[in-house]
Amino acid sequence: MHPVLVNISRPGLAPFPALLHNGHALALTHWQDTALRQAGSMALLLQHWPDHAPVLERLCGAPDSIAAIARHGLPMTGCQLHAPVAPGQVYCTIGNYRDQLLEAALDADDGPSGPLAPQRQAATLAMIATRQREGAPYVCMKGSACVAGPEDAFSIGDLSTLDWEIEIGVVIGRSAWRIDREAAMSHVACYCVVNDLTVRDRVFRADLPKLGTDWLQSKARPGLLPTGPWLVPAWQVADPAALTLSLRVNGVIMQQGRAADMLFDIAGQITYLSQYTRLEPGDLICTGSPAGFGTHHGRYLRAGDVVEASIDGMGTQTLRCVP
Repeated sequence: MHPVLVNISRPGLAPFPALLHNGHALALTHWQDTALRQAGSMALLLQHWPDHAPVLERLCGAPDSIAAIARHGLPMTGCQLHAPVAPGQVYCTIGNYRDQLLEAALDADDGPSGPLAPQRQAATLAMIATRQREGAPYVCMKGSACVAGPEDAFSIGDLSTLDWEIEIGVVIGRSAWRIDREAAMSHVACYCVVNDLTVRDRVFRADLPKLGTDWLQSKARPGLLPTGPWLVPAWQVADPAALTLSLRVNGVIMQQGRAADMLFDIAGQITYLSQYTRLEPGDLICTGSPAGFGTHHGRYLRAGDVVEASIDGMGTQTLRCVP
């Protein structure tokens, strides 16, 4: 496994970016003879990603770097992990996995075994085909204040319908404005695990039924986007569509799927977003979630639950729900 990027701190010190390998992390500023000497924070690293990326790619592939991390790096047991990115903008693509859309359709009305289930399944498959052929991603914004660390606890409070959604997080490394699909992936800096926690009973407003979804109340509260544990540079992910996502609650698998199941792939999402907004370095795109929401399982998160979200090569984040 190649080194990955973490955002860590020790008592009394501000968080700093480091290369992690085999349980030890070495600050990027260790390499003083490179442009990384200026990368004292994740924000600075991502702000100047085109300058830093070639250096990082060389270091991540060099045996000398791994030896340096082992010799000079801090053991992670003495460090605190922080969210690996502090995005200026967060975008979430809704309803972007075929299996999740089919699952929701089958769960509706008379249920998966009801006489109308085949009709709903056929209609959903037709809708998916039409959307892929003629449509575009459905994207909402999520406040940057909702980003939390990969080991943070979340206070449930009076939230009785808090649901999970594991997603691939895409971190932008170069400004993107009205780019085409061919250029889209060159704007990706890194990937990470995100859990787009959602308060289901706040998605729709009972007092304003004709105004549609309320993403502020349902998705933007502080702590509703656990992120990390680390960033995997784009050059380490040969085919994002081959990635497998899985989420467990108290050790039981609730979600499992592959990115190949997306209606609109990562390049398509970046291209679409860039037509309407300027993507900036450090921005985060949450790319959709596979089947297996709490809504399907008939249960939501409650105090005492432990949620583990994992993606191939991107580590596992652990969310503890507390009263």
